[in-house]
Amino acid sequence: MTIIEDLVAAHNEIREGRNLTTLVSNPLLTTFAQQWAETMAGNQRLRHSNMRDISALGFKRVGENIAMGAGTVEAVMRMWMRSPGHRRNILSPGFTDIGCGYADSGNGRSYWCVCFGVPK
Repeated sequence: MTIIEDLVAAHNEIREGRNLTTLVSNPLLTTFAQQWAETMAGNQRLRHSNMRDISALGFKRVGENIAMGAGTVEAVMRMWMRSPGHRRNILSPGFTDIGCGYADSGNGRSYWCVCFGVPK
C-alpha cells in the first residue's frame, strides 16, 4: 500500500473501532489534499487551505486536518487524535468522504493534509 492508502486505512480503522461508517476515498478530495500538502512543503509553511476552495469542488460540508513533521502515518494519527479539533474531524459521523495528501519538503519535514467532505 502507498502512504496515502495507509492514511485512509488508518482513519477508517479508528472509525470502525467506534462503530462509525467507513470514509470513502474521493478523487477530488485526494487531488486537493495532495496539492495542498505539496504547496505547504514547497513553502515550508504549515497553513490551512481555504475551506471555500474545497466546498467549490462540490461538497456541502468540509473539514481539514493538516500536520507537519510526523514521519509516519502512525505518528501523524497520534498527533491528530490528541488534538480535540483534529480528533473531532476524524470521528465526525457527518463526513462520508476523505482525501489524503503527503509531501516531503526536502529538508526532512513531512507535510500532511486530509480533507473530509460530504458531496452535494
